[in-house]
Amino acid sequence: MSFSFARRPQAQAAIALAGAGCVLATGIGSAALWEAACAGRSGIGPLQAKHFRSRRIAAFGHVGEAEQEHCRAALPAHLLRYAPPPVAWGLAAVRQALAEAGLEPQASGLRFGLYTSQGGYTHPSLDAYAELLHECRAGNELDARRLAARVLQERALDPFLVLKSLSNGLLGIVSLAYKLEGPCGAYMQGVAGNHAALREACAALRERRIDAAIVVAAGSELDALALADLARAGVIAADGATDFRPFDRAGRGGIAGEGAAALVLRRQADLAAPEAVCLTELHAQAQLRGLASAQGGCELLIASGWARPEADRRLAGSLARFAPRHIGNSQALTGILSGAPSLADLVLARQALQAQRVPGIAGLQEPVSPDLPFARASRDAPLRQAQVLNVEGNGFAACYRLERLPAPAHSTNRITL
Repeated sequence: MSFSFARRPQAQAAIALAGAGCVLATGIGSAALWEAACAGRSGIGPLQAKHFRSRRIAAFGHVGEAEQEHCRAALPAHLLRYAPPPVAWGLAAVRQALAEAGLEPQASGLRFGLYTSQGGYTHPSLDAYAELLHECRAGNELDARRLAARVLQERALDPFLVLKSLSNGLLGIVSLAYKLEGPCGAYMQGVAGNHAALREACAALRERRIDAAIVVAAGSELDALALADLARAGVIAADGATDFRPFDRAGRGGIAGEGAAALVLRRQADLAAPEAVCLTELHAQAQLRGLASAQGGCELLIASGWARPEADRRLAGSLARFAPRHIGNSQALTGILSGAPSLADLVLARQALQAQRVPGIAGLQEPVSPDLPFARASRDAPLRQAQVLNVEGNGFAACYRLERLPAPAHSTNRITL
């Protein structure tokens, strides 16, 4: 199946990325992601987990403790109990995106839609069990009476709290924090979930059911069960690898990460800006081969990779069909994101178009396909458009085209602030 915008005049089809925000291993904000990309500075570091250890999985793309505390402190007090860390990051990313777009939902008079993609909720929270058992210890023994009271009377392990978060927890917290009323949707994690959220947001804008869309994704794989599943599937390295090197001949496998990213989307014709970065096309296919066959003529391609040389060589064959002038990657900075893989890449591509600069791939030394234009270092380049390509482990692929477009000649500024 393939989805794309119908071919209409650009003033009608173009959806502007009016604001962006993120909380990732590179820090808080799209500027922090961009600075890390330009400097080739990865946010991946040693795996640090409170309740488990691993010799085989040695690295992770952690959101820093200071950043976590900042996001937690900004949560409304009445929502603290219901917001695990990824949800707090997601709300922080939304706050950044709205500020950049110059919008305050309750004061704008605009009709908002909210579309979320959330990862990290498919396993029970082992941390919740571990903390409860630690709390009920008496010396070197377990206080069974206290444990029974906590579970049976005080509902310490209520199903709502045992799960790391409900699949619509991010949607609920953001909507409550901003008192949003309007169309909404909560979607699964990963590339497919991000694509579904973006597609629905764009459709609602084009059909004028809403005036602004908030698209936010968040998640974390910092969980023993989740990491074990990723290792068994071959998505992440399980041999003690400490760096993530996609598209490099020395790649040893992927490294997981965590974080959140958010976009505020508007119809370009409704903006006062003389020029905007716009999402002009989005496509998805069950297999990358079918998606790549319809592409071509790409100035900058931000593509996901596997950091497994043979797999990346095969992937490079499909990338060549896009005829890119430059190829970049964000995963070497953040790790593989379960919650916001596509949104993080869109944030990076938007920054590249605004800065007129190609971001280098952190750590890239020997590309698996030397004939392809993998960016080893950041450099200035004239860019009018960019594409983002994301591929799931099951082959599902999504592609987005961004373009810098001038304001339509017939634009009437309909922003209400």
